[in-house]
Amino acid sequence: MYSCSPYWWCLDANYRSSMISCRGASCFGHCKASPQEPSRVHALAVLPMCGSLLWPSHRLCHGHSHLSKQKPWNTMRRHVSTSAAKSASADKAVAVQAEFAKAGISAEATQAILDQYKTYLNWDIETKLRPALQSWLQELGAEQLSQQLRKVRRLLACKPQECNEVYLWLSSKGINAERVQQRAPVVMTRDIKAVQATFEALQQATALSDAQMCTLLHKHSAALAYGPERVLRTLQAVSTMLGVPMTSESFSKGIIGAKHRLFLQSPDSLQQRVTFFCQTWATGTHVTRTALTMGVFVTPEPVMQTRAAKLQEQLGWDSEQLKQKLSAFPTLLSSEPSTLARNVREMQGAGFSQIQVWAMCTQLPALLGINWTSAKSIEKVQFVKLVLGLSFDDIAVRPHLLAYSVSSFLGPRVWFMYQTGAVEAPNSMTTSGLLSYVASCSKARFSKRFSSPASNPSMVFDSAFIDHWKQRWEFLRQHMKLSVEVIAAHQDLLLTSLPDRLAPRWQLLSRLANEQAAFKAEDHLTALANLSDEDFARAFRADGEL
Repeated sequence: MYSCSPYWWCLDANYRSSMISCRGASCFGHCKASPQEPSRVHALAVLPMCGSLLWPSHRLCHGHSHLSKQKPWNTMRRHVSTSAAKSASADKAVAVQAEFAKAGISAEATQAILDQYKTYLNWDIETKLRPALQSWLQELGAEQLSQQLRKVRRLLACKPQECNEVYLWLSSKGINAERVQQRAPVVMTRDIKAVQATFEALQQATALSDAQMCTLLHKHSAALAYGPERVLRTLQAVSTMLGVPMTSESFSKGIIGAKHRLFLQSPDSLQQRVTFFCQTWATGTHVTRTALTMGVFVTPEPVMQTRAAKLQEQLGWDSEQLKQKLSAFPTLLSSEPSTLARNVREMQGAGFSQIQVWAMCTQLPALLGINWTSAKSIEKVQFVKLVLGLSFDDIAVRPHLLAYSVSSFLGPRVWFMYQTGAVEAPNSMTTSGLLSYVASCSKARFSKRFSSPASNPSMVFDSAFIDHWKQRWEFLRQHMKLSVEVIAAHQDLLLTSLPDRLAPRWQLLSRLANEQAAFKAEDHLTALANLSDEDFARAFRADGEL
């Protein structure tokens, strides 16, 4: 039998009567079907009850408390569907992780990869994910594959042979493809035709030679990760800011010298940020090139403004001083104010007074961006004090000494002057009047001033001399674990040939120290540096006896 609304009989009699008297009997009179039309009873009865009348829920469920606790069917259906989807998604994630594990990739690395590139979770395991993992596993091995996937999220989306095509093509153009792969690994995953199109558009727009293109792409490898349109817009933005045509030599120097993140920045953002910086703090048009070189475009405009105000407050600069310092060192705005404040405290912790710190940072603001608790910074201060014999007051008036590397700049220059007889000893630099040559002149000028090819052809200040000195210094510091203070007390070690004497003699002394508890290799540094081969062999016999 058909009935009216299923909720109709939930109502009490009084409420049913009140509704009928209020709406009129005609509203329900048609619930009674005529004998000729029995099939219309149920359809007509539902309409007024569900569509025309507003029923309070407590009356609908009077005497049927279980109905108030039931959720609507569509809500329950959505809940069931969502739960099923979540369960399926979790199962798929477990299956994908298992495939990565089979390829020898750790769970931690897998999670990092999937967090970065969730598309792999949607791949069919049998037909897409597994074959891709296997092909790259054969190409790179598990360890390299794990590293590359962290660098290039979509690596599995391309085939190894496609990446090899890009690699070989770059090599054919004279470009160091290995360097491009390290700096911008995503380039190798692009279609070779897309890479070629970007390369050709870049060269055509700038009129750079093949050699200049190599130099440009070794630094700005990321340019090849984008299409020609974006790259050309970046070039146009730089051309507009520098005020020179893209085919000029000035432009090529500016684009090659710009910070390596140049092409990673959107062209519009690049131009807006550099323009804002120059309009706010630049002391001249030349500052635009400095801003590009030092990468001021990586910092948003509001952040620049906040950091500049904090910097001015910390150092007590007036507006003109702030402009001068930021025009010379835009990178000051790349650091958080808290980082600058910490670096100031660390300089004081290194031994400089507050007055000395302010004087040094005013003269050379770049010092504010240095972490003075790092091993290199500590080594630098100790070298200038202990090896060169300078006091903190001496350093404070020559802050540029702290801006250079010990192993590749300060040390080689000081020792070249020492070996050529320009100074009696490294710690006599101040009395010799030649200290300015250490940090204040170019390599060409320094070489011309102190090299004597005519009288001593072997003593030429070139890259080979710098490399040999650097190797000796790093061997003393990293392999022999000697402090700067110990090296300063045994400076002849830096005149000793590394392959012929320093390395083999230290190996022998270290072996003796391992075999004899009372023997300390550090106690024999003078003998290591100064004894002849015969005397050293006699003093430290190869059989382990002294």
